[in-house]
Amino acid sequence: MFFNSYLMTKNQKRDLIDSFYQKIVNVSRNKVFYTKLNVPDTIDGRYDLLVLFSTLLIFFLSNSGKKGSELSQILFDKIFLDLDLSLRELGAGDAGVHLKIKNMIKSYMGRQKVYCNCFKDYDFLKLEECISKNVYRNVIKIEKEPEYLVKYCKICIDNFKDKKLEYFLSYNFNFPKLDSFLVEK
Repeated sequence: MFFNSYLMTKNQKRDLIDSFYQKIVNVSRNKVFYTKLNVPDTIDGRYDLLVLFSTLLIFFLSNSGKKGSELSQILFDKIFLDLDLSLRELGAGDAGVHLKIKNMIKSYMGRQKVYCNCFKDYDFLKLEECISKNVYRNVIKIEKEPEYLVKYCKICIDNFKDKKLEYFLSYNFNFPKLDSFLVEK
């Protein structure tokens, strides 16, 4: 077993991290992304949205001081603990899980770096390019779907940018609702 800060965390903090993680999972599994925005409803497609939305939250947590940075690390560890368990449930063996998790972490870190630079610089053209390359990498026909996904990311960023850590800690935090204008074509 590898070191995992989530496993070493006290229950109250775990509850908060579980709450963050559940909100990330809920938004990333929203059917709108798969039915209207043409994200592949596959393990890869779901993983890519999980990466995108967890990176959004981790970006804002890590930029809100020492406690936020600590929470962002625990959240990251929770995500990969859950992915490890999911791979095992799918029947991957110990050696296979280790290699898959290692590759997933590598891809996550690469995407996280690029996405965070886009968020920091408010560079939505670059973000759209990255989303097209990552989320839509296996989609043959892409129209405006990446643009709409970026539009939703921008709404999230605008919603979170002026929030203090207390907002995220209050359990009032949530991802913005997916309004119908996001999927108008």
